[in-house]
Amino acid sequence: MEGTLQTPFNPAQVEILKLFSQGLTEEQTEDLRKILIAFRFKLLDEQVELVAKEKGLTLEQVNKASQGHFRTTYRSKKQANLSQAGHESGH
Repeated sequence: MEGTLQTPFNPAQVEILKLFSQGLTEEQTEDLRKILIAFRFKLLDEQVELVAKEKGLTLEQVNKASQGHFRTTYRSKKQANLSQAGHESGH
């Protein structure tokens, strides 16, 4: 049995490091970056489709939700203090 080198890297990282060890031009590096971005987008798209299917959502519902704004709007400290002062004075 052939010994294996123990590294803190996963197999995908090792393959990328092997590729970089060969030396890439700036253009090749940019091409690789675009390929990796497309790959990450594909994985994300697949995950969204899986979750949508599990939850019984349509593509239209997913697209609508992706364009929504669901973060909580917080008042500034000044607005909160003014509101608090109004409650304390009986207004």
